[in-house]
Amino acid sequence: MKMTKFVMAAVAAMVMGFSSQAVASGGGAHLEHANVDVSDQEQIRRGLTVFTDVCMGCHSAKYITYRGLMAYPEIGLSREAVDELRGEKSLMSGMISDLSIEDAVVSYGKAPPDLSLIVPGRRGGADYVYSLLIGYEHDPEGKVPDGNWNKVFPGNRIAMPDPLSWLDHDEDETAELKQQAEDVAAFLAFIGDPHQNTRRAIGCWVMGFLLLLTLVLWRLKVEVWKDIKH
Repeated sequence: MKMTKFVMAAVAAMVMGFSSQAVASGGGAHLEHANVDVSDQEQIRRGLTVFTDVCMGCHSAKYITYRGLMAYPEIGLSREAVDELRGEKSLMSGMISDLSIEDAVVSYGKAPPDLSLIVPGRRGGADYVYSLLIGYEHDPEGKVPDGNWNKVFPGNRIAMPDPLSWLDHDEDETAELKQQAEDVAAFLAFIGDPHQNTRRAIGCWVMGFLLLLTLVLWRLKVEVWKDIKH
């Protein structure tokens, strides 16, 4: 009887866990894979350009400072480039949109979220951002205005109007728009965890050291026990 209750509880926990993951992913919408390399300086810089030219019209990234654009080698902008980008804003300030929350609410009905942690905060990470940007379609039922229906966003109705003009784009523009979506996903993936490349490099050194230490200890054991009869 106890075993039966244990099995039922385990199954219930698995179902609840699956359900919560499905909700977090927006109802289990299929996500396209984004070719993102958070160590690729060129891709991250292209993503920064898309972010500042398009996304920052409404969104901010308050946890990445203008100084960070110079400090992190994965971005590595010059002081002159950062000064041109920040204008009158402080070097130590985050990348804050000029659009006020009040104006955003009037225009879009809600305040745009800060995107600093959108990649680590969403199931699917960079794939979610990429899929969202290329997920705009015409509403099959014709109830949602063009530019606000997205097959990836939970509920399909999104306040953010098609930022890359993906809807009704020409076939020749497909590759370019997908590249822009991947680039901005790469930039957001990097700023969501700016120390991830350093951490991976340290992890490789640690694993190499542990393997070498294991080999040394194994040879030591062989030498110590070679003259001892079992």
